[in-house]
Amino acid sequence: MKMKIYDKEMYKRNETIKDAILVLFIFLVGYAVGCLAINEDLKIQNQEKQEHIVELENIVEQQEVKINEQYIELDSLRESVYMLQMYGK
Repeated sequence: MKMKIYDKEMYKRNETIKDAILVLFIFLVGYAVGCLAINEDLKIQNQEKQEHIVELENIVEQQEVKINEQYIELDSLRESVYMLQMYGK
């Protein structure tokens, strides 16, 4: 058999403790959800940055290939000019 207590101070203190525990629980749940959301957002940002880095690396590789091709053409042109100057027409 459960005994009921009708003391107003004890009842008020009990309700205050319940309210404090409820507020603390809600805060902790909100904090945990916020942390998870931030972590997911950071993961998405890191993936986007990584994709952007890969795109930039591809562009750099293409530019390096073009530079190398132009260097070969320029070297060939210099050699042709030198040969023309040396041996004439």
